[in-house]
Amino acid sequence: MSKTRRWVILLLVLAVLVLIGINLADNDTTDQVTSNSNEPTYQSEQSSTVVYSPEGALTYRLVAQHVEYFSDDAVSYFTQPVVTSFDKAKVPTWAIRADKAKLTNDQMLYLEGHVEVNALTPDSQLRKITTDKAQVNLVTQDVSSDSLVTLYGTSFNSSGLKMRGNLRSKNAELIEKVRTSYEIQNKQTQP
Repeated sequence: MSKTRRWVILLLVLAVLVLIGINLADNDTTDQVTSNSNEPTYQSEQSSTVVYSPEGALTYRLVAQHVEYFSDDAVSYFTQPVVTSFDKAKVPTWAIRADKAKLTNDQMLYLEGHVEVNALTPDSQLRKITTDKAQVNLVTQDVSSDSLVTLYGTSFNSSGLKMRGNLRSKNAELIEKVRTSYEIQNKQTQP
């Protein structure tokens, strides 16, 4: 290789390095687009989300009139959400609805306003749960509330100030100031 050719290559490499440096310096001084943590990353109207387990089984479906997702906190906010949970046989077991909900990254659903949990299977003794605020773990299906809760069963109504339960096992326990009324059904026997 001739000396002239080496000098030309060296000058070209030096020119490329200078241009790269200038380009990087210009990027630092230009206005960067900043994300406002008060603004949602995305929003949607009439949203429907279907979630599957790692094994591919349908776990739950979440339908909402309006959704806002904030990527900084990994939190979604829903308006008029309806969550339908499914058992391992893909049979819908519970319908959960509220005025508003917040879904966190750890699959905790925080419900507010006219919260209603309705059984969708005929064999459940616990038919309906109503309250103003509730929390549901969408993985374990644990449900809890620290406000006034009313449980409706096949032959009872019960209310209390706190509740803990599990939708998968179809049970709920009222903890404070519990009041229950039972309906006794008379079976008529024919002679």
